[in-house]
Formats: sequence, C-alpha cells, structure tokens
Amino acid sequence: MPPARELDPTASLAAFLGHKVRRERERRGWTQQHLGEQVFISRVRVTKIELGTDPPNPSLAGRFDRVLGLEGELENLAKVLQNDQVRDYARAYLARQLEAEAMHDLWIVIPGLLQTEDYAGALMREVQAGAPAEIERYVERRIARQAVWDRAAPPWMWAVIDAAVLGRVTGGRATMRGQLIRMREMCEIPQVNLQFLPSTATVIPGSISMLTLPNGDRGAYTEGFETGAYTEEPSGVARFQRVYDRLHANALSADASMNLLEKAIEGYS
Repeated sequence: MPPARELDPTASLAAFLGHKVRRERERRGWTQQHLGEQVFISRVRVTKIELGTDPPNPSLAGRFDRVLGLEGELENLAKVLQNDQVRDYARAYLARQLEAEAMHDLWIVIPGLLQTEDYAGALMREVQAGAPAEIERYVERRIARQAVWDRAAPPWMWAVIDAAVLGRVTGGRATMRGQLIRMREMCEIPQVNLQFLPSTATVIPGSISMLTLPNGDRGAYTEGFETGAYTEEPSGVARFQRVYDRLHANALSADASMNLLEKAIEGYS
C-alpha cells in the first residue's frame, strides 16, 4: 500500500477538517473503509474528505463527530466552511431564512426549499457551470436547508411562481415530473401555498423573498443572475413588498394553480 499522502492542515479550513478526521481515524487504528461504513459513505469519499478536496456538509460532519467522539467539533467546522462558501450577498438572507416564521416569495424558478435533489443539480449545472464536486456541495447545502419543514412549527410559505417554469424542461422529463410531484406533495403541508403567474402577467427578471422573523422584523431579498441583495431597512422592505403585492394580485388562484400543476404532471407522464 502506498504511503498516505501528506496534507498541510493549515492550507485551508477544509484541509484542517480533513486532518482532524484522519488523525482521529488513525488514532483508533481504523481503515478508511471501516470509518466509511460507520458513517454510511464510501472509502473514496473518506479519502477525499481527509485530503480536503470534498469536505462534508454539517449533517455528515455530525455523523463523524458521533463516531469519533468529537462532541460537535467537525459539525461546527463544516458550518463555518459552508458559510464561507456562500456568496457574501446571500449569507444574511440564508441565515434569516432558517429562522423565519413566514416567507412570501416570487420566483422565476422553483424555490430552493421545494426543489428535489435532481432538479437542484440540473439547475445548478446550468447556472453554476462549475466542477461536479463543487456543484454537488451546493446541492447538498440546498437540500439540507429543507430541514425547516421538520421543525415543530414550520414556517408559513406563500410562493408565487412564473407558470413558464412548468414547461421548462430542466434535467429531463423524469426530473421534471419528480419535481412537480414534489411540489404537489409540499402543498399538502398546511403552511405551504403555491400560486402561478400566468403567461399574460408581467414577470420581473429576478426573484423576491420577503421574510418575517420571530421578533416581527422583516427583510427582503432580491436576486438576479450572479447577484443579489438583502435588506431589513423598512423603506426598502416596503418597496419590495409593493412589487410582490402587485404581481401576487395577477397570480392564478390557489385552486386554479393546483389544476395547472396537475395538468403539467400529466404532461410529463
């Protein structure tokens, strides 16, 4: 067996995390295969983690913590690393989104909190055009955020979506069918409401998300291609609320939107 590749733990946060995993594994005399079996991943993935080339998301890092007895150290490192990899303009919004009590969204794509893993991956391959491992990490983080629906009191979400997204084949017909079925299933959650903007309505070239926080504060996030902004300044929030309200008024009713969704699902059969 070739000697283990040396890794400088000071090279990056991912390298430091990988160094800690390898150190604790070797301290126990475990092989990468054995450690992988304990946390339900392959030996190859363990190798990549230890080399710092494919760091774990917080959920996987938490499994390493439990197996290696590190009391949350790796999970905390993974969270810091994850935050570092999020674009600066989105950090405040994503942090607030996780604690929000209500979200009123306007999207030209399917919102991330409602996306399937296949749809998210296909969408990111189009807009990110990055390395496969990088895209995989983005997808993992996006899907992990859907844990908000497992809260004892899930957030209220009212999403207004451009109806054109139903016919925009992203990732293939099977991926689209699975995504639309997922949306239908999410609508069974009392807190989730969807409405579609018909083709006759004006659609802005971007997305708006209005957040209401537990203390009553409100924020507004806007996003276009490769750029975005988050504000909690009252006048800015009020301005985006007016844009949302104007377009929401032109959306199909909830019942008509569900009928449209059902027809779209049938179209992908």
